[in-house]
Amino acid sequence: MSKSFSYPEADKKAIYRVMAERRDMRHFNGQPLEETTLGRILAAAHLAPSVGLMQPWRFIRIKNYDIKHSIHLLVDKERKFTAQALGEREQDFLKLKVEGILQCSEVIVAALPDKR
Repeated sequence: MSKSFSYPEADKKAIYRVMAERRDMRHFNGQPLEETTLGRILAAAHLAPSVGLMQPWRFIRIKNYDIKHSIHLLVDKERKFTAQALGEREQDFLKLKVEGILQCSEVIVAALPDKR
């Protein structure tokens, strides 16, 4: 019988700490994203599991303010529809803001090509 692999305890604790401390971003500095930072983000995203390691997603980088504004309007519209569907939780949900789309320096969209 072979011995199963296990990460060292310190590594496991670090992973759980990262998961426990993750937070939604609410404040953005609007500064351009360094290419090396973007590279690390996309490299990490490509590590996400996919069936057969097919990685069917594509990343779309949006820096244009007009496009970000259009996305903001769409997201805000959908936020209001979702709030209405929540009934008594509507007002709590409406407190969620989507201004980060306008305040951040760029938006990275993870998308699947058509028919996937």
